[in-house]
Amino acid sequence: MKLKSIFVCIVAWLMLGAASAAPATDAAIEELLQVTHAESMQNGVKARLEQGLHTVLTEAMAQEKLTLNQQRAFDQYAAKAAKLLGEEMDWLKMKPQFVQIYRETFTQEELEGLLAFYRSPVGQATIEKMPQVMQKSMELSERQLSGLMPKFLAAMKEAVAEAEATPKGNPE
Repeated sequence: MKLKSIFVCIVAWLMLGAASAAPATDAAIEELLQVTHAESMQNGVKARLEQGLHTVLTEAMAQEKLTLNQQRAFDQYAAKAAKLLGEEMDWLKMKPQFVQIYRETFTQEELEGLLAFYRSPVGQATIEKMPQVMQKSMELSERQLSGLMPKFLAAMKEAVAEAEATPKGNPE
């Protein structure tokens, strides 16, 4: 009987703890988005995506010998693609989704702790320097992946060779 009482107390304590976590308020989320410069960071992400799209499209068409009409059509497509990307990644469109993510992820107490941190000099330095950290992290990832590409290609060639060497009637 004692074990049952302990179990009931633990369950009640866990339920009380979960119930006492105040949900995040929109005001705290809005303040955190302001303090962390979320809009300007999102605009930076959008600009990098637009530049990346331009680079990918330009590189994809660099090998092609386009007629003047084809070049015009490509340029129109590239402009439309950039416009669509810009519209979809616009802060005003994305902000409600960010608010929802923060609301689902953080309690009010956690938001207050984040606000206290980001208002501090160390928090402000973190906000200021995080784009550099992210850029360097992306460069690191790209370097790591570029080293993997020859290995991926070799593995793909090996798999194709094995598939071609396997008799068609043998479904191993």
